Amino acid sequence: MVFTSALLVGSFLNVCIYRIPRQESVAYPPSHCPHCQQRLGPLELIPLISFLWQRGRCRHCAAAISWRYPLVELLTAILLTLVYLRFGWSLDLVYYGGLTALYIVIGFIDLSTMLIPTELVVGGMLWVTAYNLFTRQAISNWLLGGVLGCGLFYVIYVVSRGGLGGGDVRLASLLGLALGLERLPLALILACISGAAVAIFLLITRRANGKTPIPFAPFLAAAGYVAALWGEAIMLWYWSWLIS
Repeated sequence: MVFTSALLVGSFLNVCIYRIPRQESVAYPPSHCPHCQQRLGPLELIPLISFLWQRGRCRHCAAAISWRYPLVELLTAILLTLVYLRFGWSLDLVYYGGLTALYIVIGFIDLSTMLIPTELVVGGMLWVTAYNLFTRQAISNWLLGGVLGCGLFYVIYVVSRGGLGGGDVRLASLLGLALGLERLPLALILACISGAAVAIFLLITRRANGKTPIPFAPFLAAAGYVAALWGEAIMLWYWSWLIS
């Protein structure tokens, strides 16, 4: 049930990923083929199954359907199911589920456009702030986490002279608010390590050069997700390993 419902959420996230950068409404018009503009029927809107049924092509104009659509649907279903398994039916499920959906949208928009919509980050900050106030989280922890995330990435932004985007600075601030001082360093370390690994792989395989821009939001989003769900366990394992 959770997995199936999350597939439907993933289908909606695809709409957000496509329309938000184009400043289009996510509610109207109804879903349609971006090539021939034909409105999609119910059978063409079934997550994953419709893509396989149509063999990856529009049923009306035969244009190829991006692999991003089934990928986002499946990824959303997996990540939200993991959130459910971690928190069960609780307020935390709603909170972290919302953050997960936001991270997915931001990450894929950055992948396709190299931009991070400010309104999404601001919305995420309001979401996190409301949760932290409602659950009475220590203000000194999450607020300073936001300041630390923003400050560190702003310094990198200035030193790199545009090598890091302003959107990444705002996203790092969101991660700081969401993770607090304890888990933010872990997320930043994970993001930097994974980002560097991918960059090195692209350079070695000659799919990129030293001037090729690489979106960093997907790494920040993935690291924020991992740190939120398993940050404490990872840090406990690390310190135990270090001591032993």
